[in-house]
Amino acid sequence: MKTSRLFRYTLAASMLAGPVAAAAGGHPPQNLFFESVQESQPMARCGDFLILVEGIGSNHVTTHFDRAGTPIRATFHGIYNGTMTNSVTGKVLTDTPSVINMTVDLQTGTQVVVGALWTVTVPGTGAVLIEAGRLVFEGSGPPTFIAGQHLPPPDTIAVLCNALR
Repeated sequence: MKTSRLFRYTLAASMLAGPVAAAAGGHPPQNLFFESVQESQPMARCGDFLILVEGIGSNHVTTHFDRAGTPIRATFHGIYNGTMTNSVTGKVLTDTPSVINMTVDLQTGTQVVVGALWTVTVPGTGAVLIEAGRLVFEGSGPPTFIAGQHLPPPDTIAVLCNALR
């Protein structure tokens, strides 16, 4: 009898915990799921040819709020699978998968990016460019913290152009 009553109280408490926690914490997070599709979009110019990208990304954005309902943090998770093609020769690189996890402090503007931002290979040959790790940005300037394998953007484009020659 005592166990049955304890079970009912535990069950009732667990059923109320979600709504009570949401009410106490303000607005619940908002989630947005979407796909991004790229079809033969120019990514960079490599002298006499363009790098054209095609692919699809699955994305999830969550916005978190304070008790007053003000957005305070956003998280982004994306997975992209695609190709990069030399517009003249048709030579192809694959970018599969590239994964990004980003957290943005909407109050300070700080962005933390973690993941395998580039996973580019030549089919049948091997890796051309793998950039993975953690980047921290304070505002719109260059990263203030870098961990892992990352090249400056112009060097990244140069690696991709050379692989597609």
